[in-house]
Amino acid sequence: MMEVVVNSSEQFIINTDKDKVTEYSLKIASHSKSAVIFTIEGSNKATFNLNVKVEDSADFTLLVINHNNEELEINEKYDLFGYSKSVIAHAELNGFNTVVNSEYNLKEQGAFLQVQTASLTAGKVKFNQNCVHEVGNTEAHVNNYGVVLAHGLCDLVVKNTIVKGAHGSSTHQTSRLLTYDKSAVGKILPILYIYDNDVAASHAASLGQPDNDQLYYLQSRGLTYGEALKLIVIGYLLPITQVINDEELENRLKEEIEMKVSEGCSM
Repeated sequence: MMEVVVNSSEQFIINTDKDKVTEYSLKIASHSKSAVIFTIEGSNKATFNLNVKVEDSADFTLLVINHNNEELEINEKYDLFGYSKSVIAHAELNGFNTVVNSEYNLKEQGAFLQVQTASLTAGKVKFNQNCVHEVGNTEAHVNNYGVVLAHGLCDLVVKNTIVKGAHGSSTHQTSRLLTYDKSAVGKILPILYIYDNDVAASHAASLGQPDNDQLYYLQSRGLTYGEALKLIVIGYLLPITQVINDEELENRLKEEIEMKVSEGCSM
């Protein structure tokens, strides 16, 4: 296992051609501000295990970009401590089968979590997310946006728990899947376990094909049906590009999304 203390921005490249199982343990230093990017690439079926401890008052952003050209399993665990702020993002744009198992533990008061995922798949993608508020006065927002291309499958299981005694906590989830046509399958299972009364909790989910009114409006502005469809699909995925405050990376992700959408919507 690679153990890293993080107190500034870092980039890691994981090559599945070299290692079929990769393990990282990150300790995010107290009062630090950092952004970490993991890029996974290669052509082998692989597993990536990640453990992250975000210490008190740290401001931490993490982005995982999956470019692996084979099946990938990601197992990740985050422990978030007092008054830390964590933004955890996944860009799943490769089109191969992927499973992401995520555990988020808000362990001390003031811990803040934002999860942001973007997936574009013609294969099978599954997110299993488990967010637990272990103490009061913690806040979490779990946001999943995905586009399922022809014959693809995206499965979201999103669970948020506020334990008894976690007064003043706030937990929210939003999951939206756009299915390209009738052969695309999307599944969303939102789960809230709330064991305290003095809290705020909500979930929102939407699943379906592109809205005909939106398509009609865009076509009335001079776009073809194909152009209108691509524009709507791209709009679902673009929020992931703004997670990391890096203009070059933002532009690269935008270009990749536009390229993958053009390829997928032309099939």
